[in-house]
Amino acid sequence: MDETFWALCAALSLATISITGVSGQTQLADETTLETATSTATPTIPRLPLAIHYEALCPDSMYFIRRRLYDALLDNDWWSRTELKLYPFGKAAFYNNTEMGELQVFCQHGDEECELNALHVCVLEHLELRQAFDLIYCMLRTFGNSIDGCANHLRLNVTAAKQCKHSRKTPDILLPYGKETLALELSFVPSIVIDNHFAAYEQSSIRYNFEAHFCRQYERKFQIKLPSCG
Repeated sequence: MDETFWALCAALSLATISITGVSGQTQLADETTLETATSTATPTIPRLPLAIHYEALCPDSMYFIRRRLYDALLDNDWWSRTELKLYPFGKAAFYNNTEMGELQVFCQHGDEECELNALHVCVLEHLELRQAFDLIYCMLRTFGNSIDGCANHLRLNVTAAKQCKHSRKTPDILLPYGKETLALELSFVPSIVIDNHFAAYEQSSIRYNFEAHFCRQYERKFQIKLPSCG
């Protein structure tokens, strides 16, 4: 009887040790898997904030976006390293039309530019940013800013963007973009804001040496020298 009892106790003890061992191994395996998954996760690429204040019919804006900005982002593979914002307002201004009793907007290159600026805003609001940027780049090829021709070329659906423009008043569309632009008191368009800092006296240098300024600010902010920066 005693021998049977003690034999049974010994068997139970071994079973308990075995179960505990398996459980411990399972926990260790889970922790190892978690550590491996964490260590192999794709690191987040730091993005440098970049804001471009421009006008749809401004020749200098068209040149900078098409020949400086677009080429720099694509040729250097900087798109994934840039937190880009576009502000199609420039040196426009708001005023209260007392006769009509509503807010109006005045643009540097006339009413047509106001309408096109508003159309650009609607494009930015209703398309993914990369698509919107490609479309605006195409539209800035000519002073006509043809949205339909460019949309067909890029195979983009711009129905929502066009509806946005047709269903809202131009000053209302431009108001939030105008408020941020007017706060900078721009003296020239385009104006470029890098890392949320508007360097008014460096604008000419930034426009003509954009890549050098981007490289310098990126390295200063993230302590990373980009491969294309030499």
